[in-house]
Amino acid sequence: MAMFLMIVSHNLRNRVVRNRFKHSTQTVHKCFHEVLADMMKFSKEMITPPSFNGNCNGISNHRLRQIFKRGCYQNVMAICDFDMIFRYVAVGSEGTAQDLRVLTETIHNPSHNFPMPPNDKYYLVDAAYSHTKGFIAPYQQVRYWLGDFRNGGRANGKEEIFNHSHSKLRNVIERAFGVLKARFPILKRMSPYSFYTQKNIVIACIALHNFLRQISIDDELFSLYEDEELIVENEMQIINYQIQTIALGHQMQMQYLCNGLETISLKNF
Repeated sequence: MAMFLMIVSHNLRNRVVRNRFKHSTQTVHKCFHEVLADMMKFSKEMITPPSFNGNCNGISNHRLRQIFKRGCYQNVMAICDFDMIFRYVAVGSEGTAQDLRVLTETIHNPSHNFPMPPNDKYYLVDAAYSHTKGFIAPYQQVRYWLGDFRNGGRANGKEEIFNHSHSKLRNVIERAFGVLKARFPILKRMSPYSFYTQKNIVIACIALHNFLRQISIDDELFSLYEDEELIVENEMQIINYQIQTIALGHQMQMQYLCNGLETISLKNF
């Protein structure tokens, strides 16, 4: 487990981990893939579908976003709640596919089990998607992104006011992905694993993200991204700004995480 966490959280190559743990490269490779296989089981408990009833911790609306992972050349579409917990993830779509196409194919593919909202619920989506039943998109050709309002002044008129409110709510998915990519640099520039392994690594990182969020430990990264109006344009710039503050807490957190997952693995795997 420690080898696996070091690889995904620092994007280390096997030879570096080999020198750190004094094991052969073959052993590192074997342990990494064994833990990754167990993480797929763990993810089924950590990535649970959104609840659309009235008792979902005050959360009745969810956001959906598709992103392009430059390092592993695949699209990742996800739903998260107001607590920055991912509730659904679909990985492995073609890296150059358009957002709307990825969503449409995911919805119509029964194997993806996409959680369609009931009639009185909806997802907030950005301007790349269509405004349709179950999905609320912003007004087109009107200021939408938070940076537009920060640089161009307050919202004027009902359409800009709606778009500004929409953007602030939907921004949680940007911040959730900001935390995810900052914590797991392997998602930005992945080693040449097989495409199947790359997809599983994305799911494993999201499962660990949810685990850390749900156990409610004092986490510097989550605290850094709590502001609902935070503009996540260059997460590395944000992280570098507080790298000294986060370093010690991150080491303690990874030790806590390793201990916690050992307990869970004994129980659930």
